[in-house]
Amino acid sequence: MSTKVPAYRQVQIEIKKYIKENNLKFGDGLPPEALLAKNLGVSRPSLREAVKSLESLGIVESRHGEGIFVKEFSFDSIVENLPYSMNDGDENVKKLLHVRKYLELGAIPAVVEHISDESIQRLRVLAERMLSKAQDKQTFPQEDREFHAEMYSCLKNDFLLSLIDLFWNVFNEMNQSSESVDHWALEETAKDHLRVVSMLEKKDVFGVLSAHRQHFQAIVDTYPEE
Repeated sequence: MSTKVPAYRQVQIEIKKYIKENNLKFGDGLPPEALLAKNLGVSRPSLREAVKSLESLGIVESRHGEGIFVKEFSFDSIVENLPYSMNDGDENVKKLLHVRKYLELGAIPAVVEHISDESIQRLRVLAERMLSKAQDKQTFPQEDREFHAEMYSCLKNDFLLSLIDLFWNVFNEMNQSSESVDHWALEETAKDHLRVVSMLEKKDVFGVLSAHRQHFQAIVDTYPEE
């Protein structure tokens, strides 16, 4: 039995097709609502519903009194929605973590080759600050986020940095929903980061890989089996 596609979903497809066929970029405006509905051969209510849905996906934005515009690409909508589709112990959490691990580990040889001494020093300062906070029973999300961004910034790949920040945000959102904080785990996490820095200082690719794997394994272990 075939399932009928809701009208607004079909309109979504048509709007995305319109954007692609007309080579519209960030900031470009779509035709006024009445004209766009006419061009697509749809009702204005279906068009409005489709636009609202595309806004939630971060594809377009509707500006009151101005019209509909192509939105700048962002992972924000994914960051906001992904944690709600997963639960602690969900196998998908670990699968997502493995994707993050493969992404970061795969870039490490290039990081060791290109990272500057100044950047390594900034990483040490961040890691030492993380350890100090952990010993004071404080969390350190900002330092952790800056650490990962700093480590991979030498590759000058904005898309890679966006993906790494996306995964960091997802797991940070999940951790914030946790009822308690394991301060011993925080201290071990900080020490993991210090081991990464020590290996970077030695330009030891395998040492960095090993330290980073250990860090990710510790994260995996925090998620219970189903």
